[in-house]
Amino acid sequence: MTLRVKINLIVVTLLLSFLAGVMAIELRAMRRAINEEVVAANQVASRLLQRTAFSRYTEGVPSMLAFLQGIGRVRSSDIILFDSMGEILYRSPASTYKPGRDAPDWFDRLVAPPASVQFITFPDGKLEMRSNASRAVVDAWDDTVALLTVSTVLAIVLGISLNWLVGRTVRPFATIVDGLNRIEAGRFETRLPALSGAEAASIGSAFNRMADRLE
Repeated sequence: MTLRVKINLIVVTLLLSFLAGVMAIELRAMRRAINEEVVAANQVASRLLQRTAFSRYTEGVPSMLAFLQGIGRVRSSDIILFDSMGEILYRSPASTYKPGRDAPDWFDRLVAPPASVQFITFPDGKLEMRSNASRAVVDAWDDTVALLTVSTVLAIVLGISLNWLVGRTVRPFATIVDGLNRIEAGRFETRLPALSGAEAASIGSAFNRMADRLE
């Protein structure tokens, strides 16, 4: 394995490690933000429904059904109203935010908080309220894809630039190796030209002094 390849592998390993660390920190922050958002929205919705249920308790399920149909979708919550037989009378409509899109299951499991389920009972039915973080998770997924895309482009540009710089840096060593091979073959008149880089220039000067003495 050449020195150039070794240096490139070291740089790539460090770059990938850095990107992995950034992604881990970003995913942790996303998970915390999603949890705070969903919990806060669910608590507000829960208190609203509990107060409404308390005020409409004697009126029963029909009054609650009319109320739910009036408010429509509640942020980060799925609401289901059952009658006394367990039949579904109402289910909250799907979110109109980024409809038809969902993050991959593995990503959802990675950043979404556990679902919170609460029940409010009536004399003639039951209300179920379940937290739903799917829209927040979709936003997090879009941000992750954007971050990975930008990081990949930057990594490619950086990799190409580093490969060029490393190649330019180690190029004098090929000249040095060729000169050593010539000396080994008995061609003591061999001299190295001025080499770029402080280290290569020092090696080149030492090589030429050695060749002078050998000659």
